[in-house]
Amino acid sequence: MRFVLILLFTVNALFSVSFTYPDFRKCYKKDVKSMVYFGDTKAVAISKHYAVAYLKKKPKYPFVRHDKFLNLYLFHSKKVLHPVHLRNTDKLTLGEWLASMDDSSMYTGNFAQRGVGLNIFFKQNSKTPPNSMITCLCCSVYGIGVGNGKFISSNFIKRFLNSKSVAYGDIGVRFLRRGKDVIVSSVNPLFAHQKLKVGDIIKRIDGRRVRKVEDVEDYVLFQKVGKIIKLQFVRNYKLMTEKIKVQKRYGGGELSDSFLEVKGMFFDKKLRIKTIKKGSFAQKSGLHRGDKLLQINRVSVKSEDDIRRVLSKIGKKAINLLFERNNFQFFVKVNM
Repeated sequence: MRFVLILLFTVNALFSVSFTYPDFRKCYKKDVKSMVYFGDTKAVAISKHYAVAYLKKKPKYPFVRHDKFLNLYLFHSKKVLHPVHLRNTDKLTLGEWLASMDDSSMYTGNFAQRGVGLNIFFKQNSKTPPNSMITCLCCSVYGIGVGNGKFISSNFIKRFLNSKSVAYGDIGVRFLRRGKDVIVSSVNPLFAHQKLKVGDIIKRIDGRRVRKVEDVEDYVLFQKVGKIIKLQFVRNYKLMTEKIKVQKRYGGGELSDSFLEVKGMFFDKKLRIKTIKKGSFAQKSGLHRGDKLLQINRVSVKSEDDIRRVLSKIGKKAINLLFERNNFQFFVKVNM
């Protein structure tokens, strides 16, 4: 019996593998110097005189710029800061070790999901406290944490720093992956000169081959409003090419993305109007905050996906929106 126990212990010792997490302490010591405060707002230094913070409420401290899509704020410092080194997220690989760290905590995990456009954040499989630095083992920073394992990529942060104004491009369509193809999933009929249709298979954009949704989604987002891009796509087994003018993006990220934002109405998750843009169609039509959208052309809608799906089928028809306010229902007609 003693021999059997000794044998089992020996085999277990030989085949057991001790696992240790990668050591980010060196990176923590280096990058924690990049944490800076503006009043009570914690931010991350991204240049010698600028820092960025993710905030859901407008800060009391004066800021330079605000990205309403991502809830980013840019702050200026007269004092010289210790900026992080922002590393391009194109170099990230699934499973790569990452650490989210700030001046009071550090959480180690793995890269779990690649972000797509404004609506799908990057993720790691551990905590990402707001304004934590998402650091790799080389001590470079891939992004800034927003909570729930999500983070805003360095690509967006660098663009935010270097742009004089916050604007994203849009061509009035959204995309998804179907098998090996990237296809048009929804089309906004309110966009002028819409040339794409649901189901179009995107092959190239400005000569670049499209393999992933982000190849076209991110490319369009980062183009200047007014630029003409060339899309090559397949429709009904026929290869087609169209030149499309980039227009201004109105929804996405922290904002609703129903396509109706172009008319000045922004919704919460229950399709109640959360914000109305001043001077917009929504304001001129008498819509109020709290009005709930029930139907489009007598088709019930319960989510942003529903709205995009219904609008995609409307084409050039008139759009009748049924709202409810204090148990009273009324229609708003949107002219094409």
